[in-house]
Amino acid sequence: MATDKHEQIRRRAYEIWEAEGRPDGADQRHWLQASDELAGEDEHETLQDLLDEDDRDDAALLQGAGESGDRQGRDKYQRGLDLLRDPKSGQ
Repeated sequence: MATDKHEQIRRRAYEIWEAEGRPDGADQRHWLQASDELAGEDEHETLQDLLDEDDRDDAALLQGAGESGDRQGRDKYQRGLDLLRDPKSGQ
């Protein structure tokens, strides 16, 4: 039974990966999303919901930095976010 569940998750994660254009490095997110979908746990947030919420929080922080006139701080914060999302961009 556990093997069947594993295979269902694997197939759904593959479908998600293909639907997103086969991006590199997204396998864990796809696996978790597939697992969430197949579990049918609507009362819990999916990983994508959490990522979206985090992006909204980041945008609010950036907007607040801009309102305070601290452009240097905002730029530094944005560079840090960019490095977290793509560590290769700092090379």
